[in-house]
Amino acid sequence: MSSSKPKMDIAPERNKTGKFSANLSYSLSGEAGLKKQVRGVLAFLFVSAIGMLGMWQVYHSQLSSGFDLFPGPRGDTRLSAYLIEHWYQVLSGHGDLLSPAMFYPVKGTLGFTDTYLGFVPSYSLLRVSGYDIFSALSVTVILLNFLNFISCFVFLNRVLKFNAIASCTGAMFFAFNNPKLAQGDHLQLQPVFLLPIIAGSIIQFFSKGKSLSSRQAFGLLTVAALCLNLQLFTSFYIGWFFVFWSFLLLSVSLLFRQARLFILETIRRHWVSLTGAIVVFVVGFVSFLVVYLPAVSSVGWFGFYTDYIPEIQSYLLMADGNYIWGPLTASILEKASGGPDWGRRIGVGLVPSAAWIAISLFGIWTIKKYLKMPPAIDYKQQGSHVGYLFFGLMILATNLLVLVALQYHGHTLWKLVYFFFPGARSIRAVARFVIVLALPMAIAFAFLVQHAMQWIGTRKHASTRAWLITATVLVISFGLLEQFNSEDGQYYSISAENARLEKLARKLPDKCSSFYVATAPAVPAEQDSFQNQNYMHDAMLVSILRGVPTLNGRSGKNPPDWSLRNVRAPEYEENVRRWIARHSITGTVCRLVVEN
Repeated sequence: MSSSKPKMDIAPERNKTGKFSANLSYSLSGEAGLKKQVRGVLAFLFVSAIGMLGMWQVYHSQLSSGFDLFPGPRGDTRLSAYLIEHWYQVLSGHGDLLSPAMFYPVKGTLGFTDTYLGFVPSYSLLRVSGYDIFSALSVTVILLNFLNFISCFVFLNRVLKFNAIASCTGAMFFAFNNPKLAQGDHLQLQPVFLLPIIAGSIIQFFSKGKSLSSRQAFGLLTVAALCLNLQLFTSFYIGWFFVFWSFLLLSVSLLFRQARLFILETIRRHWVSLTGAIVVFVVGFVSFLVVYLPAVSSVGWFGFYTDYIPEIQSYLLMADGNYIWGPLTASILEKASGGPDWGRRIGVGLVPSAAWIAISLFGIWTIKKYLKMPPAIDYKQQGSHVGYLFFGLMILATNLLVLVALQYHGHTLWKLVYFFFPGARSIRAVARFVIVLALPMAIAFAFLVQHAMQWIGTRKHASTRAWLITATVLVISFGLLEQFNSEDGQYYSISAENARLEKLARKLPDKCSSFYVATAPAVPAEQDSFQNQNYMHDAMLVSILRGVPTLNGRSGKNPPDWSLRNVRAPEYEENVRRWIARHSITGTVCRLVVEN
C-alpha cells in the first residue's frame, strides 16, 4: 500500500500541473493573439491616416467645398465626364456602346481615345444613387486615387514584406507623385491601382512557384491578365507603358543565367496554367481590338512628335504651384522654348532623385556581384538571394526606359520603339511613361527606407537611434512634400457647371434630330484652341443631357474630313453644310448658339 499511495498522490498532482500548464498556455496564447489584433488595428489606422493625409493634401479644396468643386481644370475633364457618362447611358439601355453620339453620324468613335472602363463601376453606382454627372465623377476620381495608395501599400507590405513605414513611403509616392499630379486634367491617367495587383500576382506566381497548385497558379496569372485588360481599357497609355517596361525587364532578365533558369523552371512547372491565363488575356484583348482597330484603320496612327518626348530639363519640371520647386519650374520655363511643357513635367524632386541614384548604384553593384558568380552555382540553392538579382534587374530596366525615352535636340532612341514595337505608334505623349515607373520607384524607395531603419536599429545608443529616426522621417516627409502643389486654378464649380449646361440644353428645340453649336455675334472672333475645345465639350454634354446626337465632338482623333472644331472660323457654317451633304444627314439639324 505504501508503494501505491505515492502513485495516487503523484498522479493527481501531475494532472493538476498538466491542467494548469494547459490553461496557462491557452491564456498566454490568447493574450498574444489579442495583442496581435490590437497591433493590426493600430497599423490599419496608421496606414489609413497616412493615405487620408495624402488625399486631403491633393483634394482638400473639393472635400472642404462639400464636393462642389471638381478636381481638375475645366478642360479635358469635361471630355472624360462625357465618355464615362456614355458608359452609364449604355448600361441604362440608351446609346450605342462603340459610337458615342458625337461626330454624328460617324460610327466607332469610342476607339478615338481612352475608354475609361475602370471608372464605370463606382461611377455608375453613384449615378444610380442620384449623383449628377460631375459629382459622381468627382467622388469616383477621389476614391480611385485613394485606392492607388491602398493597392500599392498592400503590394509592398503583404507581397514584398516591407514594414508599414517603408510600405507607406512607397505607396504615398506611387499614389501622389508629381508626374501624375501634374496631369490632373487627364483623368484616365489617375487610376493606377491595377498595376500593383498585376505586379503582385506575377511575383507571387514566380516566388511561390514550387508550392503552388495548378489551380492557384492559374488564378494568380488570370488575375494579372484580367487586370491588364482592364488597365488597357481604362488608359491605353498606362497599360502599354507597363507592358513595354515589363518587356525590358524580361529581356534583361533572360541575359542572366540565374534569372533565366529561375523563370524557365517556373514556366516549365506551370506551363498549362500559363497557357490558360494567356487564353484569358487574348479573349479580353480581342474586345480591345474590336474597339480600336476600326478607329486606327479610319484615322491612322499618331505621327512621331519630339515635342512630347522628355529632355534632360524635363526631370526638373514640376507642376504649377509646387510647394518646393514651383519658382524653379517657372524660371526654367521662362527660358525654354519648343514643345508643350505641360506634357513633360516629370520631375520628382531632390530627395526621390537622390534616392533613385543611390538605388541605381546599388543595382549596379548587385548585378556585378551575380556576374562574378561561377556558372556552376545552382540557382535553386541561392534561396531568397535571387530576389536581389531581380531587384537589380528591375532598376536596370527602369533606367533603360528612361534612356530610351529621352531626347537631346531631337535625337532619341524612341524612334526605334515607335517604328518596331507593337502599338507604339499610338503613343504621342511619351513623357507619361514616368507615371508607370512610379511603381518600380516605389518598390525601390520602400527597400531603401526599410534597410535604413534596420541599420538604425543596430546602433547601440538610444539617443543615436532617436536622432537618426528623426532625420529619416524628416527626409521622407520632405521628399513626399516635394510632390505636392497648391492646386490653384485646378478646379471648378460643379453647381455652376450644371446650371450652365442645363440652361444651354433647354435652348435646344425639341424637334431636333441632330445639332451643332455656334457662337453668338457678341463672342470675340479671336478664340484660342482651349475655348474651341470647350465649345466641343458643350455640344457633347448637351447631347448627353438631351439625347440628341451632335455633329461636333472632340477626342484623341477626329474623323476624316471633319472640320468643325473652330467654331469662330469664317468658313465654319460652310463646313457644317458640307459635312451634312457629305454624310447625307436627314431630319432637322438644329443650330445651338453658345454665348460664353
